[in-house]
Amino acid sequence: MFWSRSIRRRPAAATVLALLALVATVVSVLAPLLLRAVEQANLDATIRDAGLGGTSIAASAEIPDHQLNEAEGAVVATTASASDARRWLPGVVVAESSASASYVVPDQRPQQTRSVQLAGLATDCRKAGLSDGHCPSGADEVLAAAGSDVATGTRLRVTVQSVPEQVLTLRVVGTYDPDSRVGRIAAGAGKLFGSGGDGDPDLVMSLGGFEELALEGNVWSVTTLAPGLRLDEVPAVVEDVRATNDATLTTTGADSAVSVQQRIDVLVDRVADGNDAATVIVAVAALQAIVLAWFAQGVAAGRIGQARAAEWGLTRLRGLPARRRLVTVLAEPVIATVVGAAVGSVVGFALAAACVPLLLGADAPAVEPFRAPVLAALAASLLGSLVALVVASARAARVPLVDLLRRVTEPRTLSRTGAVVQAVAVIAAVVGIAAVVTQPRISGPGVALLAPTLVAVLLAVVALRVGVAVVRRRAVQPAGSLTELLVVRRIARTPSVLTTAVVVVMGVALAVSSSQTAVLAVRLADDRAAAVLGAAAVLDVEVGAGRSFVGSVRDADPDGRSAMAVETTTSGSGVGRLVALDSTRLAAVSAWDPAWGGRDVAALERSLRPSGHSPLRITGERLSITLADVGAPDGTAAQTLQTADQDDVDLVAVVQAADGWHHVDLGGVRAGTLTSAAGAVPCSAGCRLVWLGLETHDSESTPYGLGATVTAIDVDGRAVSSSWLDPDRWRDRIGENSLPSGGPSATIGAHADGLGVSWLDPTGQGSPSIAPWDSPEPLPAVVGKGTALQPFAGVRDGALGIGLNGESLVLRVVGRAPALPRVLGDGALVDLSTAGRVTDPRGGGSTHEVWVAPGATARVTAALRTHGITVTGHRTLADAERRAERAAPVLGALVGLPVAGAALALTLVVVAGVGVIGARTRREDARVLRTAGFGRRALRRSLLLETFLPAAAATVVGAIAGTAATLLTAARLPLRAQALPPMGVPVGPVTVLVVTVSVLVVAFAVSVLVARSGARPTRDGGAR
Repeated sequence: MFWSRSIRRRPAAATVLALLALVATVVSVLAPLLLRAVEQANLDATIRDAGLGGTSIAASAEIPDHQLNEAEGAVVATTASASDARRWLPGVVVAESSASASYVVPDQRPQQTRSVQLAGLATDCRKAGLSDGHCPSGADEVLAAAGSDVATGTRLRVTVQSVPEQVLTLRVVGTYDPDSRVGRIAAGAGKLFGSGGDGDPDLVMSLGGFEELALEGNVWSVTTLAPGLRLDEVPAVVEDVRATNDATLTTTGADSAVSVQQRIDVLVDRVADGNDAATVIVAVAALQAIVLAWFAQGVAAGRIGQARAAEWGLTRLRGLPARRRLVTVLAEPVIATVVGAAVGSVVGFALAAACVPLLLGADAPAVEPFRAPVLAALAASLLGSLVALVVASARAARVPLVDLLRRVTEPRTLSRTGAVVQAVAVIAAVVGIAAVVTQPRISGPGVALLAPTLVAVLLAVVALRVGVAVVRRRAVQPAGSLTELLVVRRIARTPSVLTTAVVVVMGVALAVSSSQTAVLAVRLADDRAAAVLGAAAVLDVEVGAGRSFVGSVRDADPDGRSAMAVETTTSGSGVGRLVALDSTRLAAVSAWDPAWGGRDVAALERSLRPSGHSPLRITGERLSITLADVGAPDGTAAQTLQTADQDDVDLVAVVQAADGWHHVDLGGVRAGTLTSAAGAVPCSAGCRLVWLGLETHDSESTPYGLGATVTAIDVDGRAVSSSWLDPDRWRDRIGENSLPSGGPSATIGAHADGLGVSWLDPTGQGSPSIAPWDSPEPLPAVVGKGTALQPFAGVRDGALGIGLNGESLVLRVVGRAPALPRVLGDGALVDLSTAGRVTDPRGGGSTHEVWVAPGATARVTAALRTHGITVTGHRTLADAERRAERAAPVLGALVGLPVAGAALALTLVVVAGVGVIGARTRREDARVLRTAGFGRRALRRSLLLETFLPAAAATVVGAIAGTAATLLTAARLPLRAQALPPMGVPVGPVTVLVVTVSVLVVAFAVSVLVARSGARPTRDGGAR
């Protein structure tokens, strides 16, 4: 056959087409294969992170009087819809008493009482991880949780706090695993799916034994998602959840008042959001790669057509029918394309299987090659390749015979059609880029997905027209070198060689933008992990009694470069999310970048730690306050309040020792010296006076006011300096008062005998007080830019927040930051030492942490132990970053790397293929130049530069296009759930440089091979 003889005689063209079809098919199937694996991995990770509570449906009903079976049947019927073994594990039925029970742990000194609940398990207890013993059978046999210090065979005297109270003697016949699935449900279904809370695991008996005791409580039926859930099964899971909720409205469910608790719908939404983001990110790279593949095949086919136009023209001179001519032109390239696509599909599947574990880890899901999106991509790739082949070959097959006789197979000027195509391309690119700029977020199909290609096309067409104009202007002038002669002659004779450069521009732009997106996605994930965790390592700690948290941490790290004390309350919202840290060590220890806060650390420290007056120091064990002129308070507001009964009001002082605040009651207010009880002031090592005020113990909370003059302050009989009786050294303390007006207050004034104070409390429930000026109040705080504030009237920049003790506290907002440590954009940051002077640091509203610098964990842990601080938990930034980098958007960005790599390989194949196809023309040029006396080395160097220079220039333009596309789309891609911390500069020059240099090196190697082929001498000494 003609096409087979043609392939044997000129295998280069068929080989190039087959290779292009192979790589184009790989490019097309890689994206859907890897995206499916990413989506499945996201589902697996979300289910794993959700835990038992987030992947279960729990139906519960209150047990009516002696009707456990009825309630059990109702909850089991409710969860019956979620019983398909392919999606759900076998259900667990357990009853749990509502009344708490307690028993004395045997053989422990000192004696310890443990509070538990009783549970009845209908499921085989061996599924609960029976460790030893046997399953309970009667009402007096129970299983204890493994690790509860209750051995098998122990008899427990259990008191059930019911009405009437029951005292049971139960024998432990075995232990169960409270960490297994069934064991966790049996150990506390109410805590897991109901009201929550902590507590010891339940004592578990049989359901029959539970019924025999006639205990009040609830019965639960729990079904859990089976491991290995597939994405295709998620819609069925959603339907099961809906059916379970609907079952509560049936007659059986309504009669027993069955309720359903589940968070699977939240899980499904989280999976959908992550997969949608990954799809958009992958689509950006995949669509551009497919467009590039089709364009590259069209360019290669066009070059082949130009090389073989004379051969195809002979078929017209011989008068062959149109069908025969069509077979002559298309049979060979179509067969090569189909063969290449078939091989490419196999290579694509194998490459995807190799990439999945590299991108997703060893536990990555298997590749699914026969899904509809993959097959559709394969068909689209083949169809697009054939269309590009036909379109590109049609022009060469219709070259006028006159041009063939002149050996001119392409026009040397841009045709009207070409001009229209290029103009349309430029207009479309400009319109598309404008659409991207006006689109705040890329969230679905649209022109924004082609942003890198649009930028590349715009720059490539502009560079192409400029290049052709420059070459033609230079062609009319004498050449200055052999290289210039070859390059100018080639472009002037065949301007279409620059079309290959357009392919290079698009390929490099895709590679640069995809690599930049991947690097940016990983960096953003790591930045968020660093901002949320706060440091390279975070230690959860407990502070020993009598220890100063900040002081102990500073003593453990005297250099101040390895450890930082932190207290957090992050369970609320807004200013309820509070982070208090030792700001003097923030720069040295924290992984938080000050740029995320919008100010340098020094300025942040100055704003959080304003300079104040010296504190009132107290050293001793007894405090005395001498009062005079005790009576009605001064001021207009005081006239509306009755003067307090002195027997109902005590004078109170609060002092701060190393371990926190201490309340010192000085007794009822009266004229004379009021002295605390012996030992009531724990200040033998020194304290600071926090505040001095009144407290009422009037049972009716009657509003009151009281005035007095403080004439002396003594500690252990030693008088405090009289300068502390100066009113300028005191202020009205706001404290825990959350009322902007009408709350407790104090008025300070000068008096001849000392410090005049009027205390007022319109609420009758507060503590009007005064405080030295050594502590700033309101407490300075920097809040996140998204924090909702409740202004505090009467205080400039004041906002109502909380203190370290969980009580209300007025904050003074000294600035807003894009992202703060731990709380990001929603919360407040304060200095821990400053906060400890305004609010009691010993309160139970916060958790204690020590943030540790890199490489100092072991040393800091040992040092903390010696200073009375116990480490109870340990988290590292490396683990947080690994988890963050497994998020679906990050994995989607990483998928773009192999897709862009395959597209870049396709680009280089085009460069090499076009060089091989044009080798015959180069050999003719080389023969003429050799005859003219040019040496082999100069000739080879000129042929090398002829191929390399356009490719190098196109590589640089492509790098610029890819960088511009990244700047254009980075902030609009769904690379993270929230835009915090700030992205910063999305382009990394190192990434651009690495990709550009790599492409230049490979292009140079390809150009060397092409030059050697073109300069190879013939057997007769010429160029063949």
